Amino acid sequence: MRQTHESLRETVEIRELADGARLCVTPRTGRRCHAVLSVEYGALHEAGTDRGEPPGIAHFLEHRLFEKPDGDISERFTDIGADVDAQTGFTATSYSVTSGAETFPAALELLFELAGRTHFPEDSVARERSIVGHEIQLFEDNVEWMSFQTMLQALYPAQRIAVDIAGTPESLQGIDSQMLTRCHQHRYQASAVQVFACGPIAVAQLVDTCNDALRLWPTGDRSPSAIHLPVASPGVLRVPMAVPRVRRMLAFPDEVRRQGIALMRHELAMEMTLDILFGPRSEFFSRHYESGLLDGETFGGEVHMDESYGFCVLSGDADDPDALQSVILEEVVQARRTDWIETDFERARRRAYGDMVCQWEDVESTVGFLESAGLRGCHPFSATEMYAGETAINAADIRRCLEECLRPERVAIASVGG
Repeated sequence: MRQTHESLRETVEIRELADGARLCVTPRTGRRCHAVLSVEYGALHEAGTDRGEPPGIAHFLEHRLFEKPDGDISERFTDIGADVDAQTGFTATSYSVTSGAETFPAALELLFELAGRTHFPEDSVARERSIVGHEIQLFEDNVEWMSFQTMLQALYPAQRIAVDIAGTPESLQGIDSQMLTRCHQHRYQASAVQVFACGPIAVAQLVDTCNDALRLWPTGDRSPSAIHLPVASPGVLRVPMAVPRVRRMLAFPDEVRRQGIALMRHELAMEMTLDILFGPRSEFFSRHYESGLLDGETFGGEVHMDESYGFCVLSGDADDPDALQSVILEEVVQARRTDWIETDFERARRRAYGDMVCQWEDVESTVGFLESAGLRGCHPFSATEMYAGETAINAADIRRCLEECLRPERVAIASVGG
């Protein structure tokens, strides 16, 4: 399926690949290509220690796949002038490559080899346990990481999402080469793969490259992809840390499960809600920045929405974190009684639209946008229709986000420092 958006002047082509895999491409003139090979296997898919998938195995597997019988495959990317990277998330693991147009077919073949070919000698697995375990301990001195993890523990206590994606030093001890091999065969199947690419690409050639590579991948039944976390149980957690000022985080769970277009629409509406109420152009930000209560460098909001979970976060460093928390919650309550949303909606809509257009500026950002839409089961152009026309996000959607998600009685609070 090939579709062109007249306003963006971009084309997206979607193809079905072998054994249920999927390809999404934006052809574009230029010299550089970027691609992501996404596997539908992340930390929340881990079945648990008693079923041979302890916390951290998805991330551990991603790390170990770089080693091949002839050495670290990263060196082969470097030899052809390509940059390779990988990242494990809650619901997917992504392998990415950037290269010149001339070497892109070879770089993509290497990317499939990276994710699809296993080599897990036990001595290397043992070394990796030590390396990853040390990295986990090092991050305990990182205020950003500690704040986010503490927030997740306050929001989803005793659930997998509240444990570091990399697992724990203890959970890593149960991982061995046989477990990694079984996990790869079960999880890294062709039907779990989506490929997203942008650049001066011949789509027909790309389809052939992908299909040839996928013939070497496992096929068969795999576990259902749907994951639904239990309803959040927000609490309060404080972690001491030697930092100049306390980092305070307020997280509001969104407990309505959505899919596809409905999920994308809600995510965009939630981002606009935080922008209207607490963004850098808001009256709240101006007032409390001038008073010194709010730190302009660290204060901000984030939205994390997935089919499996959903929450939004407001956070910042403060000399008086209790006062910052108090004014945030007061603002949420006051917003229900005013017309602030309706008054500022058009500005927020224009800014959101501008941010979306900017994501089409370079090949990396474009592929990121394709991937975000594709992992939600949406066409990339669907997002553009949410800013104009009969189905566009409106002020009523924003007010619904405020009333259904930003509920002071359901807030989780995390503090790091002090």
